[in-house]
Amino acid sequence: MPELPEVETIRRSLLPLVQGAVIDKVQVFLAKAVKPAPAEFETALTGKRITGLARRGKYLLFQLDSGQCLAFHLRMAGRLVWQSGTAPLAKHTTLVMKLQDGKSLHFVDPRKFGTAVLFPPAAPPAGLTALGLEPLTTEKEELLAVLAKAAARRSGPVKGLLLDQQVLAGLGNIYADEVLFAAGVSPLRPAREVTRAEWEKIYDSMVRILNASLAHRGTSQRDYVDGRGKAGEFQNYLKVYGRKKEPCVNCGAQLVYARVAGRGTHYCSTCQR
Repeated sequence: MPELPEVETIRRSLLPLVQGAVIDKVQVFLAKAVKPAPAEFETALTGKRITGLARRGKYLLFQLDSGQCLAFHLRMAGRLVWQSGTAPLAKHTTLVMKLQDGKSLHFVDPRKFGTAVLFPPAAPPAGLTALGLEPLTTEKEELLAVLAKAAARRSGPVKGLLLDQQVLAGLGNIYADEVLFAAGVSPLRPAREVTRAEWEKIYDSMVRILNASLAHRGTSQRDYVDGRGKAGEFQNYLKVYGRKKEPCVNCGAQLVYARVAGRGTHYCSTCQR
């Protein structure tokens, strides 16, 4: 699933292409992917100008001159890509927004879990209103306080807390593994046993790794590409994620792969305590 660095990279790549563009026509090919229903969705978007493009957690938010907002969530394998007007429809295309400049935005989703929800500012979808703090724009002390408070109530593993979108918005499986490895904390550790000093290491590692991934335009291991269809490069810098049974880059011990907090997890049992 695209996480914060990938969704933010898509936003940055699309913004100069769609800012000020007028939506000329909308075609929905998968009814369950959109809200409201396809006919109303298509009518409501036609003729509207895109005035901005923001990100919140893993959501892309298109701001429209009607005052409404169009929220995309790519889920497991969705792609939102800017295309020329003559580009053929890819297999698994969920919807197309044709723009008056002859270009278009194609939402392609092989897993069919992605969504596009049109809503007024006063009535955002529940998934948006429940999001926690943004890791890269929240002050360190505020974020540490929220993490400590959330951890005090949990006997479950620390990785589960990092994946909780109501605590941290945008962090997912790839970066949770990388952050915990960099901080030297086992993903199996009960969240309430993590010390203040360890939370500071987790925070510092999180900010550094997310920014490094942004600098390399995200991680492409399966489906992810940016808004222009280009793959990211941060997969070349991953220390544990996706390296099942390979040697640890620090100590040489074989990395462990296990299910933690319901997710496939990579870590070093020697370096991470």
